[in-house]
Amino acid sequence: MASMKTVRDIGEFGLIRQLAKHIPLAGDDCAVLPGGGLLTCDPVIEGIHFLPDTPARRVGWKAMARNLSDIAAMGGEPRYAVVSLGLRPSTPVRWVRELYAGMRAVAGQFGCEIVGGDTAHVRHEQFVVVTLLGHADRPVRRSGAKPGDIVFVTGPLGGSFSSGKHLTFTPRLREGRYLARYAHAMIDVSDGLASDLHRLVEASRVGFDIASAKIPGRLPGALTDGEDFELLFTVAPREAGPLRRKFHEIGRVIQQPVVLLDGRPLAAKGYDHFAQRR
Repeated sequence: MASMKTVRDIGEFGLIRQLAKHIPLAGDDCAVLPGGGLLTCDPVIEGIHFLPDTPARRVGWKAMARNLSDIAAMGGEPRYAVVSLGLRPSTPVRWVRELYAGMRAVAGQFGCEIVGGDTAHVRHEQFVVVTLLGHADRPVRRSGAKPGDIVFVTGPLGGSFSSGKHLTFTPRLREGRYLARYAHAMIDVSDGLASDLHRLVEASRVGFDIASAKIPGRLPGALTDGEDFELLFTVAPREAGPLRRKFHEIGRVIQQPVVLLDGRPLAAKGYDHFAQRR
């Protein structure tokens, strides 16, 4: 009898593909609800997304900011958040207050209000789960890239976890709203540029020809580290001129559904929750 497959065998994105077959609204950084509503949910887990000695305020900032980044990738505006906590009973109350201070600090910058949540006890690793509701008049999906489009990223890539940037980054909400007028497809770079380019291939059924010399960051980390939370997007060539003064052009969209780096195939290497641990 053949052994039963595990989530490690198929990986994070293999599992997502299987689940998404039965979830019609899935497939983007947020679920797009009727009327332009945006809904997203992301956890941060002790030992995976932050270390036990990470200051609580920074944990809170990251927990909220990574969800705000999903709204940014859709060209939307955040509105309301609810927060669920898994805490050890020995956790100091001050730690929880600082956690919420971090969440409120970044949410408040973008007009987002925490309106509720829940708590539970855990025996080991603590976690924070933020669920965020937003809105976009014209949601930018992953599926709109067209052959001939120019590919951009909003900022530098790589080294986010080792440098601590993943705890202090500013989600690109203002950039996302600006780009909603131009972008054919958009995603936030959370699992690594190489991996997230392949997510766009799957959604748009096109390919990407990327120039390594144009990537704003040191290779290979800029391709595979993840936790950058910059926006990766495509625009028509006629719209690219003004954007070249603001953002980093890194390549173009091609017809063949592959990712090329300097003309050679680039594998979907990046962070996979079930294949590795930080």
